[in-house]
Amino acid sequence: MIKIIPIIKTVCSLFLLLIISHNVLAHNEVKIAVVDLELVVAKSSEGKRLQARLESFQQSIQAEAEAKNNDARSLRQRMIDGSNSLSQEQISAFQKQYEDLQISIKRYVDDKQREGQKMQNEGLKKIEASLQPVFSKIKSDNNYDLILNNVPGVVIMASDKVDITDTVIQILNTGN
Repeated sequence: MIKIIPIIKTVCSLFLLLIISHNVLAHNEVKIAVVDLELVVAKSSEGKRLQARLESFQQSIQAEAEAKNNDARSLRQRMIDGSNSLSQEQISAFQKQYEDLQISIKRYVDDKQREGQKMQNEGLKKIEASLQPVFSKIKSDNNYDLILNNVPGVVIMASDKVDITDTVIQILNTGN
């Protein structure tokens, strides 16, 4: 089944862009640029630092979760090994410990995933804030009337002549 809402949004965006372009073109020459914001984030210094922080955070979570899983496996193995020699009360206590440990692991992973998402969102907001003066400078220096994010469905086709992604990365990284 085709999702209608995204198609309608895309068509409306294109229609609006065509109307604006037609009205402006009738009066003046329009300067339009496109930028790949995902690439800007990936190649910018701040974006690379954010990615490194997120990867380090993910590795620490994986290491800690693996240690907790090893503890759970060890506890389960002790329970299995002692199943013939332990009383029902002791087996029940081991089972309770094992279940509590499993719940603790799940909570830990869930909490850390939320923490990682928050870290990513805050990092992206910081990059977004640093992009505003960059776009203002590029707009005023080059007299652009319109700067679009080069995403499929919004920008159908764009020439390399109007792609300012590398310029945005350079200005963002150098502050010039």
